[in-house]
Amino acid sequence: MSSKKLIVIISILAVFSMLLGACKPAATEPAAVEEAAAEGGLICVIVPGVENPFFGTQQEIAAAKAEELGYTALKLVHDDDANKQSELIDSCISQNAVAIILDNAGADATVTAVQKAKDAGIPTFLIDREITQEGIAVSQIVSNNYQGAVLVAEEFARLLGESGKYIELTGRDTDTNAHVRSDGYHEVLDALSGMEMVAQQTANWSQTEAYDVVESLLQANDDIVGVICGNDTMALGAQAALDAAGMGDVVVAGFDGSDDVNNSILAGKIDVGGLQPVAELATQAVLQADAFIKTGSTGKPEKQSIDMVLLTGENACHYTGFGPNGETGPCTVAAAAPAEAGGLMCVIVPGVENPFFGTQQEIAAAKAEELGYEALKLVHDDDANKQSELIDSCISQGAVAIILDNAGADATIAAVQKAADAGIPSFLIDREITQEGVAISQIVSNNYQGAVLVAEEFASVLGETGKYIELTGRDTDTNAHVRSDGYHEVLDALPDMEMVASQTANWSQTEAYDVVESLLQANDDIVGVICGNDTMALGAQAALEAAGLGDVVVVGFDGSNDVNDSIMAGKIDAGALQPVAELATQAVVQADEYIRTGSTGKPEKQSIDMVLLTIENACQYTDFGPNGKTSCP
Repeated sequence: MSSKKLIVIISILAVFSMLLGACKPAATEPAAVEEAAAEGGLICVIVPGVENPFFGTQQEIAAAKAEELGYTALKLVHDDDANKQSELIDSCISQNAVAIILDNAGADATVTAVQKAKDAGIPTFLIDREITQEGIAVSQIVSNNYQGAVLVAEEFARLLGESGKYIELTGRDTDTNAHVRSDGYHEVLDALSGMEMVAQQTANWSQTEAYDVVESLLQANDDIVGVICGNDTMALGAQAALDAAGMGDVVVAGFDGSDDVNNSILAGKIDVGGLQPVAELATQAVLQADAFIKTGSTGKPEKQSIDMVLLTGENACHYTGFGPNGETGPCTVAAAAPAEAGGLMCVIVPGVENPFFGTQQEIAAAKAEELGYEALKLVHDDDANKQSELIDSCISQGAVAIILDNAGADATIAAVQKAADAGIPSFLIDREITQEGVAISQIVSNNYQGAVLVAEEFASVLGETGKYIELTGRDTDTNAHVRSDGYHEVLDALPDMEMVASQTANWSQTEAYDVVESLLQANDDIVGVICGNDTMALGAQAALEAAGLGDVVVVGFDGSNDVNDSIMAGKIDAGALQPVAELATQAVVQADEYIRTGSTGKPEKQSIDMVLLTIENACQYTDFGPNGKTSCP
């Protein structure tokens, strides 16, 4: 469903709610329930951070199920920040969501936000993590973490012969699951007199932090025989630290069932894990939300748990995407790949909740693996300090190359130089830095050329006349300025085009909604909004529809599937396709060439032209590249 159709639905629901006056909110009245169900509505799907494949898969499955059932899914990320989570829930309330699917940011800290949604008539369905109060959420659906932890600990102890020193890495302290899993581990391990825990420390569910923690703990505990971890990402970080220390034979246990750990189990690296039934958790939450919206009841108790599966070399090949894949035959556990076969390639992007960056990272990682490298996917969240820490981690892990969509044209120079000094080449994509000779390649879309194309179409659709708003990107990003300059090369030359406001929305859909909503108070006579990227265009369009200004022309910039679909639906009016597949592929191909020969055979700075997207050709592009179609209906 398109953004404009969504807002039309929201507007209908808002009018209906006003007519109800002092009655109960529409989501809880049977008549309103039936009407809302008939029209679908917005379901918010909020998770901690999609760079962790557990949360990313969970969100994608829930969103897909919601859309299958006729709803529009708004995918949001709270980054385990309770304040940000509260703001996102406020945004869902303001957009008249009909339900919230939430993997929460703290057992205690979440209670108030869920209560606020309930008070607004919006039911919440919690998955994966419980909160400390019942009767606020409609459902709390979790994996049976304790049962799964007991299974993992029993196998961990068996592999060690129930004897030896071990380290435990625990999850984020505010997360109930961290404590439940640790308790399950210790029910088994504390009863075995030959097992000795020499260190227990949190790594906050983080792969990078787990690497650093284990690296530090090994200085005083180089005689350990095992590391048991509260989730898979920490297990991957622990294994990398052990490999770097020449201790690859230490037994490592994970907990989640991610494809990365399953593959590692089959490669003879990580030894055991526990499969969380993510597909079932996410699907059940949406099904129960749908039932509640339509009938006022889920037919199930609030607290529900689903048993987990022990993963070993005997069955890991039977599971993909946190669920059964249909395979039933024996699994083959390979010998560990020799160190000389490729090596580690880090792929670091701003934030994969934006499909531009997510697609870019997936394509680069897949190409690296195709060429025989191990790909480590990391996210810096446009935080230069975090980016520096990630690059330090890649250096410490002996990476052979870094593929980077950076966190600031100036702020990135020192980190890339540090990698170069350590003998690790960097290949920048999408965003340039302000110094040459530090990175090996800087491969970007021709942002200026693309911006000129978009601005020309924007002006043409408006008849080269009228007031408009510009939404710009993050100020530290060179692309934000380049695109704006390209827009103004065209628009400033047209005397009847008047920009009445220009404001950053920092590449954010939510922030764009809020900015446009605010700017419309003094500028309700605008005829267009020109945006520096697609996510801001989607937010702007939603705000305009909410204000009854759905005919205002909106243009984006990226070529995401969401905006392409909106263009085809006659909602957003134009955009520009960034050749993400080509950028990401070229970076990895050039990294491979440089590693093997010492040269890429190309200049450092490279740009690839963009394509104007309109209703005439938008159907011909999917996932930021051509899909083979030659005409649009």
